[in-house]
Amino acid sequence: MRCTSALIVTFSLNKMVAAAGLIAVSATAAAADSSVNVYGRIDTAVESVKTGNARVNGVNNSGSYFGFQGQEDLGNGLKLGFQLESAINSDDGSITNNDSFFGNRSEVNLSGSFGTVRMGRFFNPSYYAIADRASLHNEDYGITADALYVGVENANNRLAYKSPEFHGLTVESSVSFHERAADTQDKNAYDLAANYDRGNWSFGAGYGEWADAKQYALRATWTAGAWTVSGYHQRSQDVVAGIKEKTNVTRAAVAYAIGAGELHANFGHANAEGQAAANQWTVGYNHHLSKRTKVYAFYSQLQNKDGAAMGGLDQNEDRKSVSVGIRHNF
Repeated sequence: MRCTSALIVTFSLNKMVAAAGLIAVSATAAAADSSVNVYGRIDTAVESVKTGNARVNGVNNSGSYFGFQGQEDLGNGLKLGFQLESAINSDDGSITNNDSFFGNRSEVNLSGSFGTVRMGRFFNPSYYAIADRASLHNEDYGITADALYVGVENANNRLAYKSPEFHGLTVESSVSFHERAADTQDKNAYDLAANYDRGNWSFGAGYGEWADAKQYALRATWTAGAWTVSGYHQRSQDVVAGIKEKTNVTRAAVAYAIGAGELHANFGHANAEGQAAANQWTVGYNHHLSKRTKVYAFYSQLQNKDGAAMGGLDQNEDRKSVSVGIRHNF
């Protein structure tokens, strides 16, 4: 009886060990098939901003955010992904968008050999193909962000498709459903973007249509050694008070890498039909302390004239700013 009991106990223990091993292997395999990462950026600057005749000095946020990004391998080349991103004010710890916690991005996507299908809330692809790629000095964030480009739209209820890369070419299209009631006149928003990379050159094209407005733009970027030069031209139109208004925007930017940093300069010009016009220019320097951390200093001016009101300013109002800050990506 003792021998039999010992055999039973030994057999039971072996089964438990085997089961535990199987569970551990399964958990490891499941973990290998899926992952969730936390990422973000803290960007804070000491700034002196003069708008019109009023000057404000302070410590300001400059495009900080954090988010969660995950992916699961479904097999047969399919992958399910998601991304949730929230903009935060690094100077006081508050959420930038009080109406939506994950206001920067809230999307689910499915990718495979066919490309990528995305659904949720995210910025229009044409913006990333044009203005974001041409903003060499600070990734188009903060007080020095491009104030002239028309059509930066972070829309809800967006459905997008991005093609696989074909000899350096990718194309992405999207529609933002406004989920309107039958008795309203709201329109869906449409967006189309293309990027083509070949050698030292990169090209972008974008088209957007929302409400009564539409825009289309072209970009070119050239990189050789320490030099990067980029620029775009955009044409847009909108209906204001029943009148169709058209605007042209042209921007050029240059960056020169020197040691652990880069020198930057860019200039943009916008003109509407008639005499309204605006200029924006920025000079600055980035110094990289590591791959994820940099300190920077920028000086920027936005000048409205002849009735222009770009950058959220009043007609003919100007803005001058000096920024010294630090950015850390995690």
